[in-house]
Amino acid sequence: MAARARPLMAVLAIAMVATAVGWAEEPPQAAQAKSLSVDLASGRSFTGAVDTTTSDERLVLRFMRGEASLKRPIEWSRVVRASIDGVAIEPDRVRVTALALRSQSPGIRSQEQGAGAAAEVQAPAKSPISQPRVTLVSFDARIANWDGDVETDGLLVDIYPISDDGFVVPTRGAVEVELFAPQKRAFQDAPLSGGDTLERVERWTRAINADDFGRGSARLKLPFGAVHPEFDLDWIGVGLVHVRLVVPGDGVFEDSVDGLRIRPYAPLRDRLEMNTGRRFVPTERVGRHD
Repeated sequence: MAARARPLMAVLAIAMVATAVGWAEEPPQAAQAKSLSVDLASGRSFTGAVDTTTSDERLVLRFMRGEASLKRPIEWSRVVRASIDGVAIEPDRVRVTALALRSQSPGIRSQEQGAGAAAEVQAPAKSPISQPRVTLVSFDARIANWDGDVETDGLLVDIYPISDDGFVVPTRGAVEVELFAPQKRAFQDAPLSGGDTLERVERWTRAINADDFGRGSARLKLPFGAVHPEFDLDWIGVGLVHVRLVVPGDGVFEDSVDGLRIRPYAPLRDRLEMNTGRRFVPTERVGRHD
């Protein structure tokens, strides 16, 4: 009986070794099939395979849409939540986990792309292919203070690319903003206008992308530069803002707003300025000096 049992035990041992080898080889295949889902600060979500071009600087997700293989780069700072096949990842482990997924499947494409494609196709409204065309641009502008002192720091401009059906289109492009205002000159320098001329105060250029439209607009923070209307008092306190939006594939769109206050309405400061030449009281902290 003992002699007959030895071959049986040997067969069982071989089977156990084969099973263990199979288990050892399984994790790379499982990792290849995993898909990463991320939620961005803008409110958008994406699911796909971690592309091998993912780095410490940015995450790159790869997925299939139809017959096309697409890649989407995402700045790490925009990722607020992430999960793998529905299992949440600790926030401080997202980057290292994504880099590990990338390194575990450097040459696998189709299986991972298929996993990411299913989630992406379910949300065609977020697909760049189905995105409507931009037909015009609108914007809101106002002066704002965004630091710890008391004076205004620049313009806040909300950009609204609009489609032909009147909805905002989150899009990629370049925005140019110009601020014009009247400047007081000596009469002999501008006799035809009585000493006033309309000059460009500042010009800013910014790039925007679809992820910047988290609250319905792309908000630009545009600081005053060499000219600051609250300290350079030869500039009259109203201005004209001109916006030019360039959208690749759609065109160039422009809009302007006249009558924008570039110096806040401040009757007491105006009186102080007339009497003393200064607009701020000594106890106020300012970033510049008038």
